[in-house]
Amino acid sequence: MAALIRALPLLLAAGGAGAQELLDRVVAVVDDDIVTARELEQRARIIEKQLRQARTAPPPRDELLAQVLDYMVVGRLQLRQAERRGLELPAAEVDRHLAELAARNRLSPAAFRREVERGGIRYRSFRAYIREQLLTQRLQQLESRRLVQVTEADIDHFLRLHEDLLHQDLRYRLRHILVAVPRQSGPQGVARARERAESLRARAQAGEPFAGLAVAESDGRNALTGGDLGWRTAAELPAVAAAAVPELAVGGTTGALRSSSGFHLFHLDAREGGARVTVRQTRARHILLRPNAMIDDDEARARLAALRARAAAGEAFADLARSHSDDTASAVDGGDLGWRSPGELDPAFEEQLDRLAPGEVGEPFRTRFGWHLAQVEARREVDETAQTLRQRALNHLARGRANEAIELWLRRLRENAYIRILLHGADA
Repeated sequence: MAALIRALPLLLAAGGAGAQELLDRVVAVVDDDIVTARELEQRARIIEKQLRQARTAPPPRDELLAQVLDYMVVGRLQLRQAERRGLELPAAEVDRHLAELAARNRLSPAAFRREVERGGIRYRSFRAYIREQLLTQRLQQLESRRLVQVTEADIDHFLRLHEDLLHQDLRYRLRHILVAVPRQSGPQGVARARERAESLRARAQAGEPFAGLAVAESDGRNALTGGDLGWRTAAELPAVAAAAVPELAVGGTTGALRSSSGFHLFHLDAREGGARVTVRQTRARHILLRPNAMIDDDEARARLAALRARAAAGEAFADLARSHSDDTASAVDGGDLGWRSPGELDPAFEEQLDRLAPGEVGEPFRTRFGWHLAQVEARREVDETAQTLRQRALNHLARGRANEAIELWLRRLRENAYIRILLHGADA
């Protein structure tokens, strides 16, 4: 295989049809795997379509292909790591994600497939792309948990330094460009990377779309989404940008910010927000009946309807829960679930509670746990700013450290792999 690959540039120079066919088959070697031109073309079409949907102009074709190929090489390395760790992604999970994408776009699965295939994209290639995305996300999450730790002392220290920013509750819509600095780079390599970053900043300030620059030039993991980092609160800003971003005007770009990964540019697309965090909490009781061999769904619902009638006649709901609920954890407390904030209970259960006024007992309803009868005792507005600040600080520290750790981990994967790029006849 190695001899065959080394011969490619010579065969291409010869200009024969066989050389063109061979080039169509191999554009990169990654350890004992290859990337074919057909695979590259399919992936490039997917990325182009996503960029246009995001209203980002794709870069020139050769730049796009180079970026997409680099992205695919890193993807192959991660897929190999996932295999070595025994990570699996059931086909049903990929199908479920595709169905969710179709629903999000208000399309039937068949119509979504036709939409994907517009422009020459094979649905099989698109499905493989989605599988790779899901699997590498799972792998990176596992790596983050292995590499990153945040202690309570870390959170306390961060809050002492940045609580004023956290309290503002501002949100920033950011884009990002990374100019990577290889680990073994000397002063000249670092200087060249800094110059490249500042040159990209100058181009952005001169009016070139930052998203297009990110697609064509960024070494970051989000390059092919135009460097999009989404909405971030002050607490969720990358650590390297925490001081610089709040000072930016909308449309502004930071100077080159140094980290162990290289030099970063951050562009502020939009800013919004600024309020304290309050939530509506609900205190409720419930009775649970789980269908079994002796009680089917109809019987469980009928029994709960009878208990509801007894509660309406004056019997205490708490006494009924103690005597009849299958939820042993709450039954001893009369079915009391305590004060709960949004998101703490099963979504179907919360939806039913939201329909009830304080003191009201609702109709029997079904969730994945069984049949329920619920009573809302009271509601209150609670200022959760302090708890939210600690959670935001934790998220900020964990995300910042994880991003840095994953960038370095991906760099080590590349450095420890055999990679040979054969694109347009160039051996790089």
